[in-house]
Amino acid sequence: MANKIDIKEVLKVGLILFAITAIAAALLAFVNAKTEPLVEKNALIKEQNAMNSVMEGAKSFDELEITSDIEKIATELGGEVEKAYIAKDASDNIIGTCIITKTTGYDVGIETVTGVDINKTVTGIDIIAMNETPGLGANAKNDDFRAQYIGKTGTVGVSKSSADDTNIQAISGATKTSNGVTNGVNIALSVSENLFNGGIK
Repeated sequence: MANKIDIKEVLKVGLILFAITAIAAALLAFVNAKTEPLVEKNALIKEQNAMNSVMEGAKSFDELEITSDIEKIATELGGEVEKAYIAKDASDNIIGTCIITKTTGYDVGIETVTGVDINKTVTGIDIIAMNETPGLGANAKNDDFRAQYIGKTGTVGVSKSSADDTNIQAISGATKTSNGVTNGVNIALSVSENLFNGGIK
């Protein structure tokens, strides 16, 4: 004969499990509420430091609205613009732009900040976040790779053999990452040209 199910015991266990789940959810919500402002603050500090590193001489950054034109440029070039800033010197003169982009390499989510001066030339790039393969795509963070973009203008290409005036040399074994970073730089160059031609103030 099969054992009879004790409904009261089942309900008791169910209520205990429900209580544990509710307490755990409340604790997680409390911890998240306490840590979220700190996480956001640290992200902004990291972003600010990255912009300072790619735009020498900048003393302030004015955030711009991401317009439909900017979104269209980014989409056509295989990514998105997360934020766009006008960089100004100590005398409040515009010296360039800092464009934060998100593109895809081997993995999704290469976040790059690119500095572009008023001559529409790359002044530097910094990678804020990425999840590329260690020892391969992750080498995009290396100074010697990022330095290839400095001085580039127009549209930057990727070469598997060697760098030149218009191309950077891809990371060996990580062409997708190289293309992803380059897409971010090209978005920044194109968006900056659009902004400068539109007479940003």
